[in-house]
Amino acid sequence: MRARVRGPAGHGGRVGATDKAGPRRRARAVPGGKRPAPLGREAWLDAARSALIEAGIGGVEVGKLARRLGVTRGGFYWFFRSRARLLDELLAYWERTSAALFEGILRHDTRHGIREFRALVDLWLQETEYDPAWDAAIRDWARTSPKVARVVRRADDRRIEVLRQVFMDLGYGNPEALVRARVTYYHQIGYYALGVRQTRRERLKLLPYYVKVLTGRPA
Repeated sequence: MRARVRGPAGHGGRVGATDKAGPRRRARAVPGGKRPAPLGREAWLDAARSALIEAGIGGVEVGKLARRLGVTRGGFYWFFRSRARLLDELLAYWERTSAALFEGILRHDTRHGIREFRALVDLWLQETEYDPAWDAAIRDWARTSPKVARVVRRADDRRIEVLRQVFMDLGYGNPEALVRARVTYYHQIGYYALGVRQTRRERLKLLPYYVKVLTGRPA
């Protein structure tokens, strides 16, 4: 079920797009006299996310983000009191959205285990909403920050709970549902950590076998 890890172009949405924006400043003027698009809070968060994916936590510095956006450092402080506040908001956004993607699989009037499992597989394979590069960047950050590590563990627990519910809907009781949930989740995270590369054709060819092995049901 390994999907190819993409770079920042496949992030699947702007960071903080649903958050309340603060006062806006205009970006640096562009040649030709065209009126520049306003540069707001979301732009700084988007830039921070891209920098984290590309360069790690060391790349998320106010000066570096300002250069990335083509503005002065002063614009940053219209929206954030400090770099620490920016990082807090970035982490909170990841936790909120990463858990919601998985929990959305269970939001149906009728519960159907194999349908839910396939929806989970699609989430991992398509990479339109779930971005493994974004996930990996947060996990790398967690290796140097106990605070971030606690958030990652909390998000992992919520995802595993979703999987446990899926296996319950497949007819398994506890503790087997929990064990199958952990095996499935650790398997997928391990694929990303190992950097396995497969074409879409290869993934789809092997998918029925993964479904059978992980769920105990035919695909």
